[in-house]
Amino acid sequence: MKMTQQQYPSQPQYAPPPQYPQQPFAAPQPQGLPLVQCRFCGSVPAAHVKFRGHQGMILLMRFLSLDGPFCRDCGLATFRKMTARTLVQGWWGYASFVITPITVLINLVKRDKVASLPAPQPSPTGGSRPPMDPGPPLLARPMAIIGLAIPLVLIVLIFVLALTSNG
Repeated sequence: MKMTQQQYPSQPQYAPPPQYPQQPFAAPQPQGLPLVQCRFCGSVPAAHVKFRGHQGMILLMRFLSLDGPFCRDCGLATFRKMTARTLVQGWWGYASFVITPITVLINLVKRDKVASLPAPQPSPTGGSRPPMDPGPPLLARPMAIIGLAIPLVLIVLIFVLALTSNG
């Protein structure tokens, strides 16, 4: 007895996936990879990053975070805002004097991930808005400069108090 392969009488014909019209400013996406869009504006490309913040309150402290994905501009805006606030609000506690610089250093490392992205482009699937304005660099913001001056003033004050009490 000879075995033959059966043919199914009506095999369904599958249509190819729909093709979305290419938008004029759309960034090319590699085939097969999921499209990662910015959480704020919907632009591409975007990177998964978590920026952190810290608030010291003498006896208490509060840890803040904002998780991505972020496009380059929204990521830089988030980094600058959270880091500048941490520099002002982070020093006001015993443990916070150590935690604040660690938080700022972690944010600096994470900043490189979004800063290396190309300019944000509207998503090819639509639904994008203009990205956030990153604003001035961190060290050009008055809040960050004040925040960096706080520990310096405190260290100088402690040094002066130590010299006057021993003399």
